[in-house]
Amino acid sequence: MTKATDKLGANGEDLACSYLEEQGYTILERNLTCGRLGELDIVAGRAGFLCFIEVKTRSSELYGLPCEAVTKSKQKKLRRCAQYYLLKKGYGRKVPPISFDIVEIYKQADGTAYLRHLPHCF
Repeated sequence: MTKATDKLGANGEDLACSYLEEQGYTILERNLTCGRLGELDIVAGRAGFLCFIEVKTRSSELYGLPCEAVTKSKQKKLRRCAQYYLLKKGYGRKVPPISFDIVEIYKQADGTAYLRHLPHCF
């Protein structure tokens, strides 16, 4: 990744967190590294659900829709990271309902951003 894409991604995650908080989510973790398994962009809670949220930010649709980047392989990694998180936090058998969400953000050159939240999508 380049510094420009890192900045775009970080800005997208900031926008996603602001949006989620406005919707009543409590942000529990951001950019949680799960060892060699990968990273969870956002872990949040809302209405009794524990939500693992992948954020995809794009400045164009040249490479497809942001949500299309969350492939079956990526979903598998996110599930493994979620398991890691649950073990690390000591949930044991008392695991709340879980949701895997995607927040996709289109960031225009003029600074305008369009956000779409896809809850419970995989």
